[in-house]
Amino acid sequence: MQEGLRTEVQRIAALALFLVLFGWANGYPLTTLLVGGTAYMLFTLHRINRLYAWLASDSDDLPPEASGVWGDISDYLYRLKKRIEQAKRNYAALALRIRQITSALDDGLVLLNADLSLDWWNPTATELLNLRDTDKGEAITNLIRNPLFVHFIQADTYAQPLELNSPYDPARILQFSAGKFGRGEVVLTIRDITRLRNLEEMRKEFVANISHELRTPLTVLTGYIETLQGDLDRLPPHWQRALKQMEQQAGRLNVLTEDLVMLSRLESTSPSPDRTPVDLCSLLNAIVDGARVLCGETHTIDVKCEPGLNIPGESRELHSAFSNLIFNAIKHNPEGCNIDISAKKTEKGIRVRVADDGIGIDPKHLPRLTERFYRVDDSRATASGGTGLGLAIVKHVLNRHNATLKIRSTLGKGSIFSCLFKIPGNPGKRGK
Repeated sequence: MQEGLRTEVQRIAALALFLVLFGWANGYPLTTLLVGGTAYMLFTLHRINRLYAWLASDSDDLPPEASGVWGDISDYLYRLKKRIEQAKRNYAALALRIRQITSALDDGLVLLNADLSLDWWNPTATELLNLRDTDKGEAITNLIRNPLFVHFIQADTYAQPLELNSPYDPARILQFSAGKFGRGEVVLTIRDITRLRNLEEMRKEFVANISHELRTPLTVLTGYIETLQGDLDRLPPHWQRALKQMEQQAGRLNVLTEDLVMLSRLESTSPSPDRTPVDLCSLLNAIVDGARVLCGETHTIDVKCEPGLNIPGESRELHSAFSNLIFNAIKHNPEGCNIDISAKKTEKGIRVRVADDGIGIDPKHLPRLTERFYRVDDSRATASGGTGLGLAIVKHVLNRHNATLKIRSTLGKGSIFSCLFKIPGNPGKRGK
């Protein structure tokens, strides 16, 4: 471009010198310079017009031939035009590829304009929502009129997915997830989770049935073991050891059955709407009294509870949750461990914390601690009588009481389990 500009300047300078000399020779220098400059401007305008016509034609022909700066400009525009065309082809190929990929998805995908009207959808969405080509431009709320979906799609944020029965097939359960992009457009994902929910219901029914079926044979076995142990002195030593082991294993099975029954009840029943205030301090002190009997002098347990703390809920469920946390701190930590239990009111609600200075938990285990039957150390959990269901019960109880569980732990320094109960209309004072 610099070379073309230099050539053009030299050409204009040579033309001006020629016109000055020619005008001096014929006696009309000003007129000659004016006429020559006008002719050069007309010639330049002609080249601009040819270049503009080539751009407007949108053809694949080469640009009109030109020299100097106009030749450089023509070449640059030609290369730019080729790059734009290649970019368009790449974009078209990418768009086709994306459509092919989304067409192969098992999940429905719908693109909504900023006004929540339908812009595009893949074949799976067509099948799940019974969409037709004529629905393009139609508001999604005109096709799915469920008030829960209308509230969901009109929200500013989409933090949690929505599960609904299909408006066209009540036996089908759909999960809706959404996110915003661009200038307020929305991408809506629809997933058929009917099979997943059916399997979950089957699992719940299986757990409920097996836990109840275990109760009767366990009661019989426990009764016979207790009867035989009544005459333990008259039995051979190897029978005494066998009965002792039978008693221990029957006890473990009984604890597992009780935990399964509790977990099944938490999963299959809805929280009672009529809840009575539970005295938190009395509940914690009762659990700690039992814990001190269990651990004897092996652990130091300290309780600090602000007086007058009440949580609306089920006393039995809260007792199960807190006792699981406290007894876990005892069973899974060595002798000499200090366990601090505190309950206080904060600006966010009521916080109950169980902290210990024991062996701690590897951070890689923390995300899975509340899963059913998940154990950090199978051998240790078996030795301590753990079922792997304690923290799963804690999570379900807290969910039913509008509470959350937060776990912090460092290997060799201990663990902290914090339960935060959000009490509507009672923010409390700021926690320290």
